[in-house]
Amino acid sequence: MKLVSVSSDQGNLDKNKGCSLAPAQILKGKEFEEVQIVSGNFEETDEAIYKKAKEILEKDTALFVGGDHSISYSLVKAFFETSKGKRALVVFDAHPDCVQFFKPLSHEDWVQGVVEEGFVEAENIMLIGVRKTHELERDYLKKKGVKVLSSVEVKAEGEQAKDKLLELIALSEEIYVSIDIDVFDPSIAPGTGYLEKNGLVEQEFFELFKPLLDSGKVRALDLVEVNPEKDNGKTVELAKRIVDFANNFKL
Repeated sequence: MKLVSVSSDQGNLDKNKGCSLAPAQILKGKEFEEVQIVSGNFEETDEAIYKKAKEILEKDTALFVGGDHSISYSLVKAFFETSKGKRALVVFDAHPDCVQFFKPLSHEDWVQGVVEEGFVEAENIMLIGVRKTHELERDYLKKKGVKVLSSVEVKAEGEQAKDKLLELIALSEEIYVSIDIDVFDPSIAPGTGYLEKNGLVEQEFFELFKPLLDSGKVRALDLVEVNPEKDNGKTVELAKRIVDFANNFKL
């Protein structure tokens, strides 16, 4: 599996500046490739992310470390164009990221972009750990049939929540996993721009993350929204553990 730095925070709408610093810290001491970011040009940066991801995913699996969550749109586009089986998208996030659909897509609407562009069928998308949504987002997710496992469900239902994920895995052939660090509770991941209480703890996350990797169907992943400038060290270290965990599976 390739590790790839995507040090762009151009899609964060100036609300989480500093995410671009995360890849260098999270990937320190590891071998990794790097997307060349075009400073000040969102569209050219998106194109560079897409081209690099497609080049890699045509031959290998990859974990992309951002950066803000807008990078996932171009990454999923590359996944879509290089995958051959029935695709699924699993997103760990406190928010649905379906606020609107205007290009270039920001970190607040990239999931809606993926749906509208048809990169992954809506019913094959599962959002995990969601706990803050706008009414428009709730209506959109219901209308499109996107699956949602809220943070409350994960905590209250445990094995039942896992079974819902396992069902999606069983029906899929190739999976993309996106991890927004704000899916975690602020007590263990304070270094990000949108802190939402009652997030997942590590055990809850890894109990769902491990079956995905065990399946052998994950072809690409990303880890985003870590902001070292807002951190006390906990968030970067958590991100490193996630990268190491995934990397040890040698997907």
